[in-house]
Amino acid sequence: MIEQGTINNPVQDPLKLKAIQEIKRLFTKIDFNAEVVPMDSSIKLKELLTSLKGSPLTKEESGIVEELVQ
Repeated sequence: MIEQGTINNPVQDPLKLKAIQEIKRLFTKIDFNAEVVPMDSSIKLKELLTSLKGSPLTKEESGIVEELVQ
């Protein structure tokens, strides 16, 4: 839904759209059968995604995580 809202926004934010795509890519790396995904804690979810990415999340990516947890 976040991605769709960004795409449908007449003043698209290309950085936010890129961040959404990166978060989606990171989620595809998660083995949901073996991993507990902390969807109730933005801090823990950011730690998991940072680990999967291998580098810190960008400001935009962190913002997307905050939106997902809310």
